[in-house]
Amino acid sequence: MMIGGLILPGLILLSVFVASLVCTGLIIKLAPRLGLVKEPTGRCSHVAPTPRGGGVAFVITCLSTIGLLFWKDLISGSSISTIFCGGFLIAVIGFWDDLRHLPVRYRLCAQFLIISVSVYAISPLPTVELGGFKLDAPWMLWAIATFGMVWWLNLFNFMDGIDGLAATEAISVLVMASILLCFQIPSVYADYSVEQALLLLLSVSLLGFMGANWAPAKIFMGDVGSTFLGYMLGMLALMTMVAGSLNLWTWLILPGVFWVDATLTLLRRMIRGDRWYQAHQSHAYQRVSRLLSGSEGQINLRHKAHRTVTLSVLALNVCWLFPLAACSLIWPESGILFVAIAWMPLILLAVYCGAGKPGNIELSRKKSEPVAGVKEGISLEV
Repeated sequence: MMIGGLILPGLILLSVFVASLVCTGLIIKLAPRLGLVKEPTGRCSHVAPTPRGGGVAFVITCLSTIGLLFWKDLISGSSISTIFCGGFLIAVIGFWDDLRHLPVRYRLCAQFLIISVSVYAISPLPTVELGGFKLDAPWMLWAIATFGMVWWLNLFNFMDGIDGLAATEAISVLVMASILLCFQIPSVYADYSVEQALLLLLSVSLLGFMGANWAPAKIFMGDVGSTFLGYMLGMLALMTMVAGSLNLWTWLILPGVFWVDATLTLLRRMIRGDRWYQAHQSHAYQRVSRLLSGSEGQINLRHKAHRTVTLSVLALNVCWLFPLAACSLIWPESGILFVAIAWMPLILLAVYCGAGKPGNIELSRKKSEPVAGVKEGISLEV
C-alpha cells in the first residue's frame, strides 16, 4: 500500500514532529519522578545530573504513528506488524535497563530472540553476491542477518556517548537513505513506498527530540532510544533489501562511521581482555571530544567539543559516505569495492585517534616548549 499525494504526508510529518516535541518536554519534567535522572560518573561524558531514557518520546511518537497509519490502511504489509512489535519489545527492554540495570546475558538473549523472529518474518532475504561467490542458502542468510543485526544494535547503543551524536547519525542516515529511494521512483509526485514512509516518520520523530538532546543536552535518549534506533535502522535496511530498492553495500556505507569506530573499539577491548560490554570512554569520538574539551575540561568547552565532533560526523556522512553509497547503488557489482573505499579512511582515522585505547589522547610537545598552567615534569593529557 502506498501513501499518496504530498499534502497528507506533509501534515502527518508535521504532526509527528509536534508530538515528539511535546513528549520530549513531558519526559524531561517527569524524569525525576520516574527515577531517570542520571548522576555523572567517571565513565560519562557529562558533568551535571541529566535525565536519561528520553528516547521514550520518539519511541512512543513513532510507534503510535505507525499503528495509526496501519489502522487507517494508509500503510500495510506484514512487515509493519513485525517492525512494530519488535521495536516495541526492544524499547521495553531498553527502558527497563534504564530504570533497573539488566545483566548483559539477559539483554543479549532477549535481543537475539526478538531479532531472529523479526528477520524470519520478513524473509526470504535477497541473495548476496561477492565476486564469483553467491550466498543464497535461506538458513545461512537468516543466521548472518540475525547476528549482524544484534551486533549493529549494540554498536549503535555504544556510540550514544556524547550530546546529539546518535540522533544526528540516525537522522542523517535515514534522510540519505530516503533520498536514494527517491531515485528509484520515476516521479517526485509518485506514491511513497512503505519503507520510505517509515524512514521519514522515524527521522521526523527524532527531529522533535533533537532540540533537547543537542549540546548542551537537557536529556539523553538512554538505552530505550539507542537500542530502538539500532533495531529500526537494521530492520529498515533489511526491508529495503528485500524490496530490492537498496542493497547491502549501501547500508554498510551510509552508517560507516558507526560501523568502523564501534567495531574497532570493541575488537581492541576484547583482545585486551576488557569487559567490552561495560561503559567506557575509549571510542575514537570520545577521545577526540575530550581532546577538544581542553585540559581543564570546562563545561562550555565540553559542549563545544560535542558539537564539533557531531558536526564532523555529519560532514563525513554527507560529503564522503553519501556519494559512495549512491555509487554502490548504481554499480552494485562493485559494491564491495565502494565499501572498502568508504571505510579505509575511516579505519585509518579511528586508528590514528586511538579507538579502543584506554586513557586520553596525549599531545607530544618539544621539551623546550613551555605549557601554560602546567608544572615542569608533569605530562600533559587532554
